[in-house]
Amino acid sequence: MFEYLLAEDFGIFSRLEWQNHQKINIIIGDNDTGKTYLLKLLYCLAKSVEEYTINLDDKSWKDTLSEKMVRVFQPNNLNLGEVVRKSGDLLNIKALLQGDKYSCSFGKDTKQTITECEQSANKLDLNALYIPSKQFLNAVETIATFYKQLRVFGFDQTYQDLTDALIVPTSTKKLDKPLEDALDSLQNLFQGELALEEKRFIFQHGSEKYEMSQVAEGIKKISLLTTLIRNGAIKKDTILFIDEPETSLHPRTIITLCETLFALSQAGTQIYMATHSYFVLKKIELLARKHQESIQLCCLEKAENINAKFYDIKEGMPNNLIIDTSIKLYEEDVSLDIEA
Repeated sequence: MFEYLLAEDFGIFSRLEWQNHQKINIIIGDNDTGKTYLLKLLYCLAKSVEEYTINLDDKSWKDTLSEKMVRVFQPNNLNLGEVVRKSGDLLNIKALLQGDKYSCSFGKDTKQTITECEQSANKLDLNALYIPSKQFLNAVETIATFYKQLRVFGFDQTYQDLTDALIVPTSTKKLDKPLEDALDSLQNLFQGELALEEKRFIFQHGSEKYEMSQVAEGIKKISLLTTLIRNGAIKKDTILFIDEPETSLHPRTIITLCETLFALSQAGTQIYMATHSYFVLKKIELLARKHQESIQLCCLEKAENINAKFYDIKEGMPNNLIIDTSIKLYEEDVSLDIEA
């Protein structure tokens, strides 16, 4: 699992140093502060280590990471130099993953292969999953057809990686209790499950079958998670990245989802979430305080550069734009009541 990250001249970040990664890590910030970019960087590092560990053709980690970053970030003309900060010269990344050091660096003239990489001699038994904010289940066939061409019309390789994880057959083996409990809490929200039929996903409710276009967006998101838990794609030593988990979900469902993610973290899954939701942020804070569990909050703020501040929300919620905006709405409501 991640323990440390340093990113210099990466995207819009001049320098970001993240220490003290926890089982659950929340990223917040205004629009255009790099939340998704940061999630995808962490994903590329973790997924490339996973693929390097299991590949059978002795491809180096440098080549594996290079290919993953091209396919995930899809830079202009597919040149990795495009992800180097515009006013910077040399991108530099350092990470500590399960105690092993990984690093890379490259400049603006880099094409599709990273110039400098160093990694531990060890190979790590982990798996990484990225759940995007955009729903994609009704476009699976299109993604599968085009992603190998690198240009996939707005669907980067996180979608294909996720599809590959979803099509793994469900095991009849009983899950460990924390995972079983997490699965039960999600399944109580609705009846039915995802199924693969003729290279496309459908939603099956008893004997009835529905095309993805007929299924509510919130049910798609929850059934996606239940499928990944049921087929063993989410388990101990999984690093799960979720971009805006609140998208298309009712606040009541968001609360259950947060409780489920907390249960997954207790079962050995490390979680990174980017969110704009007061409900996500507040529920995660309450879980941290209730269970006295350290949960890391990364607050990205716009200044001359993007500044990152880190807090353990077990100790309480720091001031931030999400909370401040909620308070302003409450104050406006009270003011109108007084005037009335």
